[in-house]
Amino acid sequence: MSVLKTILKVGVGAAAAVMGAGALVYECALNTKVNRFFIRLFDDRPAPEAAAAEQAAAEQTASAADGPEPVKRDWFGEHKGDDRVITTDVTGRIHAYIIPAQAPSHNWAVLCHGYNAGPEGVGVFAEHYNAMGFNCICPSLRGWGNDEKIYCTMGYHDKDICMAWVDYIVSLDADARILLHGYSMGAVTVMLATGEKLPPQVRAAVADCGFTSCWEQYANVIKLYAKLPAFPLLYAVNAASILRGNFDIRKNVPLDAVKRSVTPTVFLHGTADDFVPFEMMDRLYEACAAPKAKQAIEGAGHAESVFKDPARYWETVDGFIKDRFA
Repeated sequence: MSVLKTILKVGVGAAAAVMGAGALVYECALNTKVNRFFIRLFDDRPAPEAAAAEQAAAEQTASAADGPEPVKRDWFGEHKGDDRVITTDVTGRIHAYIIPAQAPSHNWAVLCHGYNAGPEGVGVFAEHYNAMGFNCICPSLRGWGNDEKIYCTMGYHDKDICMAWVDYIVSLDADARILLHGYSMGAVTVMLATGEKLPPQVRAAVADCGFTSCWEQYANVIKLYAKLPAFPLLYAVNAASILRGNFDIRKNVPLDAVKRSVTPTVFLHGTADDFVPFEMMDRLYEACAAPKAKQAIEGAGHAESVFKDPARYWETVDGFIKDRFA
């Protein structure tokens, strides 16, 4: 009997330790106030999407006309204007920067940033689309930028933010032609939104290096950063997320959403991406039920495609959307 009690005590203790570890990892990964510490704990490199945002700023460096020193040009900072706030029953208060087109236009782009970034992370995309005559909406996704929530949802509730801004555009402009563009977590946001019923004004979507499912992606991250198997840690992380009323990781599945999509979608991914594995793009492309295209960017790491080969990137995107936004 004493042996049985000992086994039970050890089992209960081990289960408690796993749940505690899961709760800690959940807080570090999805509580946006502490996630940067979590990243530094396991890897001294910057988070891939934060690094991409930094690279976007570096790409805006131009040579000074009066000397050899480069001058930093913050296009997004110069054009973003004031933070716009709207409230919906589904999302509560949400925030975005709205960059109007240089001339009146019915073309609109909703640009969704990645994990560990904010609206400034879509600056390189906003600059391109704005030059093409698009009005650009750059939302703060859950827990990031100006959003008032604490916890990130990896696109799951962010899709509702994306859709709320689509409805906002339609309320302003019934003749709007709307593009959804997101990278990484923003791509997940866009793909999940295309799996919902969208108004006909949404003409196309761009999904740059998004994952197939949050569960599969987290299993990959746990292996990559912590060198651990998914079981039992990921199950404990998911339990913590559900108990805190955030989201069920198992239900965050862009692969299923694109199967329901009627929104023409172009998929892009860097071949050197090991954070969100490159092979996920082909699976998403094959599953997508809507008109579609795909482009691999040779040698690009996670969220680097637009910087690694901008000519091929924009040739692919612009060629796909041009007839839909003429």
